[in-house]
Amino acid sequence: MLRLYKPIQHDIFKLHTMLEHLVCSVWCKASEGETCESKLNDELKEIYISYEWLKNEIDEIYSEFVSLSDADKQSVKNAFSTNNKIEELCNGSESPIYLDALPEIVEKNIKPLLVDFYEKLLERAKVPGTKQDYYQKLIEENELQYCPCCGLSYFESEDSKYREAFDHYLPKSKYPFLSVNFENLVPLCHKCNSDRKGTKDPIKDGAKAFFPFSDNNHDILIDLTIDKSKDLRLLEKEDLVINLIGDTNKIETWNRLFDINERYNDVSRKLTKSLLQRIKRRHAKFAEEKNNWTYKDTLKELINDYEIDKYEDRKFLKISIMNDLMNNTNLIDVYR
Repeated sequence: MLRLYKPIQHDIFKLHTMLEHLVCSVWCKASEGETCESKLNDELKEIYISYEWLKNEIDEIYSEFVSLSDADKQSVKNAFSTNNKIEELCNGSESPIYLDALPEIVEKNIKPLLVDFYEKLLERAKVPGTKQDYYQKLIEENELQYCPCCGLSYFESEDSKYREAFDHYLPKSKYPFLSVNFENLVPLCHKCNSDRKGTKDPIKDGAKAFFPFSDNNHDILIDLTIDKSKDLRLLEKEDLVINLIGDTNKIETWNRLFDINERYNDVSRKLTKSLLQRIKRRHAKFAEEKNNWTYKDTLKELINDYEIDKYEDRKFLKISIMNDLMNNTNLIDVYR
């Protein structure tokens, strides 16, 4: 992730709390002589009795859990707890529990129901909060205009009636207990979400990944090197090298999921021509007003200016290009 989301509080998180109650305090404590409904708390019971399809599926799973051993029930409860420690899973301090280690009912019955929690309850049912409202408040709080994952694609604003799609960061096909956990639901642009990531697993084979929500400082350094023997207006892919500097393991995962290196290479090459033109225009203006003004001075001025809002208009890449030109300012005169 180029940037991390500052997390917010929102009613939409209550649905996951309801799910935790259902899995850990109702199904995993199922017993003969007690009905499923008798174990439900008031919040979940209100939704349970409102939708016949939901009631039937919850009851069916409850009846199956009655016959499970205590050990199997505990394994489901443990999996729910462990797999919802998303930050720890991303950092590698916890290992996930996969479906094949759990009773068959989890994949056969619970998994499709939890997909319905996300696709039906959140879309059409009366549950706490809506995805649209949560998206708008998250974008407003984070003051985002561009996708925080890639920094390249423009985002629907907090005032728009549309929104970007939520990505199940740890895919719900492998981690169904995360289906409505909004610490795992990350707004991403279409190019990041649908075109690149899809159902790829960030923590596959023990890989480490950026946890998308954090109040901590997060800064990725982009070191860009251009082959100075080439015409800067006609750069090919092999003429430009992108090096992403930060937590190496997490950056490798970021690149694997979203093709970041390739995309930054493509965009930077397209930006170079127009950026050179801008540098020359700004330099001509500065040089008229100040004696002994050099291209280095112009580059420093532009870099300082772009740093103020470097995540807007792909300025973080333009800064990297200008840093690479700092000791090769003679190349700027290609437009002479």
